[in-house]
Amino acid sequence: MQASQLNSLLKNISSTQVVIVAGGKAKRLGVSDVPKALLKVGNKTLLDLCVEMYKECGYRDFVLLLGHLHERVEEHLEKVGNYGVNVKISVDPEPGNVGKGKALKYALVRGAIDRSKRAIITYPDDVFLDRMLPIKLLIEHMHAVESYGVWASLVFVPGIEYPYGIAQTSYNGVIEKFEEKPFIEHVTYTGTCMVEPEVFDIIDEIVDLNYPGAVDFEGLVIPKLAKEKKLYCVRIPPYTWIPVNTLKDYERVLEKFRNEVRR
Repeated sequence: MQASQLNSLLKNISSTQVVIVAGGKAKRLGVSDVPKALLKVGNKTLLDLCVEMYKECGYRDFVLLLGHLHERVEEHLEKVGNYGVNVKISVDPEPGNVGKGKALKYALVRGAIDRSKRAIITYPDDVFLDRMLPIKLLIEHMHAVESYGVWASLVFVPGIEYPYGIAQTSYNGVIEKFEEKPFIEHVTYTGTCMVEPEVFDIIDEIVDLNYPGAVDFEGLVIPKLAKEKKLYCVRIPPYTWIPVNTLKDYERVLEKFRNEVRR
């Protein structure tokens, strides 16, 4: 990489904030007294792993969107000294009944998210095994912005392991073929994206904080961007993303990091 390219990359990193949606519960994992972001992986939490990945790639400005047991997360942040980066916090006023759309708008209204800067929006419970992803995402996103005029880039995997067995049956119900946990080759969104400030204007426009219930960013904002052809697809290799939604997912992350320690 030439010096001019490196300087441009560093400039773009410094003008990008990382928004971490960390208000989730760990109910489906059988845990009720710990925020999902603070689930332990070895001697670190999911939140630690998330922040450290972006910090190692040069990002220094973070916004945490908190909800369920937010006090516990704030205590953890104080304990780790905010990871040595700049951290702003926005706490959902109605934890558990907000959704990503409302959480983002609350943070915008309160000034926690800087409207003048692009943002990576991600979750601590989406574990990425490629620690250079934050840089690769930025490079691809900036190319797409300049070449295609997009406002957001979404991170996808080319397929995902379906967690159940599937069958092909004849007309009379006789099973002719069975496959356990097949790999489904269907482009799948990981939940992580990079957005330009124009997306914040759309959130302002269409997300209603008075709506009596959760407002889903993926269900409301992203379809509008797609309709206007303002979205770009960044693909990463399969099996480099582990969404921690079930106990089995969590066990997979634990085993993966145990193997890393052994090496």
